[in-house]
Amino acid sequence: MHRVTQFFDRSLSTRRWLQVGLTVGGALAGAVFGIVLTRLGKIVTAAPPATLANYAWNAAVFGVAAGVISPIISWSALRRVPLWRTLAEPLAYALVGGGVAVALAAPALLLALPPAGLLLGLGRLRHRYRDEALPTTRPANER
Repeated sequence: MHRVTQFFDRSLSTRRWLQVGLTVGGALAGAVFGIVLTRLGKIVTAAPPATLANYAWNAAVFGVAAGVISPIISWSALRRVPLWRTLAEPLAYALVGGGVAVALAAPALLLALPPAGLLLGLGRLRHRYRDEALPTTRPANER
């Protein structure tokens, strides 16, 4: 019963909207990644063009995965990072990784470089916005 009343608690509405925004934004970023990765995969393997079903499937799979993972990562590891950056920068790094794999014409790298780019983007954000330790004050009798 507590969870139901907590849902309607106005003091938690900002947090709720942030979670919804991160979920929707993560799902959209994942869907974009799935679509671009489908196209890059077809280019690097010299396969026939993807069908609408290929694009839809990859967009759905990557969208759902990112919609679930994005709020978890943002709330746990990237608390101080601006929300738009938690979505845009890792996506950009992953797409650059895919682009490098295409430029090198290496299908195996298409499996490795986008996730590596994603992790690099997340790591860069975590480092850039790391939690600063609060300055400690010594008691007056120890000065």
